[in-house]
Amino acid sequence: MSMCEMFGYAKWWIGSLFGSKAPLVNTMVIQYACNLRCRHCSIHRRNIEDIGKSKLTYDEITDDLKLQFKNGARIAYFEGGETTMWTDGDKNLGDVIKAAKDIGYKNVGYTTNGTNGMFTESDVISVSLDGPKEIHDLIRGEGVFDKLMSNLESTEFSGSIYANMVLQKDNIAYIEETAELVKNNEKLAGIIFNFITPPPEDISLSQEEKTEAVDKIRELKKSGYPILNSKRGLELLKEEDWSKKCPYHVTVFIVPDGSHYNGCPMQGTDSCKRCGFAAVREYYLIKKGSFTTITEMSSIFAMSKK
Repeated sequence: MSMCEMFGYAKWWIGSLFGSKAPLVNTMVIQYACNLRCRHCSIHRRNIEDIGKSKLTYDEITDDLKLQFKNGARIAYFEGGETTMWTDGDKNLGDVIKAAKDIGYKNVGYTTNGTNGMFTESDVISVSLDGPKEIHDLIRGEGVFDKLMSNLESTEFSGSIYANMVLQKDNIAYIEETAELVKNNEKLAGIIFNFITPPPEDISLSQEEKTEAVDKIRELKKSGYPILNSKRGLELLKEEDWSKKCPYHVTVFIVPDGSHYNGCPMQGTDSCKRCGFAAVREYYLIKKGSFTTITEMSSIFAMSKK
């Protein structure tokens, strides 16, 4: 991490200690469209035509990037839907990644199901990995696992790629097998675990199942598996209700209809009381000044690849 990047993050953290509500992360849901129909996805269960405006334009994205950079954000993440499918005229995801970096964002990343190749302009890429081949394809569709692995193998991306596993009824028994898969793949920097945040309810986990899963993941991390959740962040995953503890201001959101949220769009809903997002715990610890969490997370989620 350069001195400039370190100073910028330190300035944000010190400001937050003195009551500043400046965001650190700009999370942009750039479209809802996706080429898959995953079993756990709440978006595909809704008719895209009924959602209304289902993607942001290039100008809307760049305008928001400039606005939130001015407000203090220094990390930008693009989400979907499937982000790599986004286009606006002759613009694609690579163009908005470049725009974010030109504006001055210190770390730019995106999430993907990994079936459409990688945009190498990014600093970090999060790929969805739900388990070994048979489980991943059960959740996401036949042939998706092989396509993901093929794209990982062929990419010349020089930044960090990490796997994101959303734990649910279908894959809860495959934590170690998935961690082993990541450990043996030289293209993957590690894996981060989340719990599914309902809806849907039918594949959500019980509190007992979550506690057992966290204990298992902590054991694997201790034994050397490349698990990116911080140690304290994992323990906080056992707590479901973050409606009062969530550090909402750390990230701002924009969604495809142009709506802005100073914090998670699920704030104030029943889903907020059953939060499964690991990032919420890590943001909480970073804001609290946890040195170990800051150290563990920064190498992947805060540094540019330059």
